[in-house]
Amino acid sequence: MSDELLNQIDRFIQKRPMYKEALSVYRDIVIFLNEIEPEIKYETKDEVVHEIKVKEGFPLFSREDLPLDLKAASSLFERLLEHLTSKKRKDKKALEKTLDRARADSNWIRKIINAFLSNDESTVARMAKEVTLEPMVLKFLTHMALKPSLNSLKESVGERIEKDSWNYGYCPLCGSSPDMAYLGEEGKRFLHCELCGYEWYYPRLKCPFCENDQPKKLGYFVSEEEEGFRVDFCKKCNRYIKTLDMRVIEQPAPLELENLITLHLDMLAHEQGFKTPST
Repeated sequence: MSDELLNQIDRFIQKRPMYKEALSVYRDIVIFLNEIEPEIKYETKDEVVHEIKVKEGFPLFSREDLPLDLKAASSLFERLLEHLTSKKRKDKKALEKTLDRARADSNWIRKIINAFLSNDESTVARMAKEVTLEPMVLKFLTHMALKPSLNSLKESVGERIEKDSWNYGYCPLCGSSPDMAYLGEEGKRFLHCELCGYEWYYPRLKCPFCENDQPKKLGYFVSEEEEGFRVDFCKKCNRYIKTLDMRVIEQPAPLELENLITLHLDMLAHEQGFKTPST
């Protein structure tokens, strides 16, 4: 998968040069991620209790209780900082300050990881301000540092999730919101988790954020740049989700990569007054 993903990134760098800088950084990070082998300790819970929780709309885990290898994540976070500080970037000084802070305080990385998993935006913003780094960059690095653990967890427990019985707009594995969606071969819509990357079926004519199913308050607009890309929006909660039509797109990439190279759709959605999915 890693070689295939790297080839896809190289293809997109040629296809969409406006994203070259972001894609080049992402490419380097992917190589780092493949070198990490996290240790995931997961104890099988009572199946009866689990079945009851699913029926009541509870995910397998909450974000704060995910059994992740935080030691491996902390080590990777520091390695990513070391790598980025060696590059010519506008935020190079801020990244260096972040690296110095992480090295000076052994608990600093754990604190940002906990804040990220708890969706504690105020703490993330405060810690980012302390090192003069953009909160979005700090969150991105934290997420990437957790990726190996999240992928391992998804692979180890994904089969325990009963997809057919899950009818909610949040992830059945970790309870997070979706960041993207895609339409499969039969036109069914699947949501992609913003945190762990798990995918699950969800009705097309229903908002995953507020459960609005009134057709008059749901809509979408398409991308004029490339066929198969659209933005579904809800006029009730004013949120949107980028959607790929896999029946049309040639050589689709993993959704986390597609999410990175469709920022122009986010800009269009914001210009029309719609809010980011996770807000």
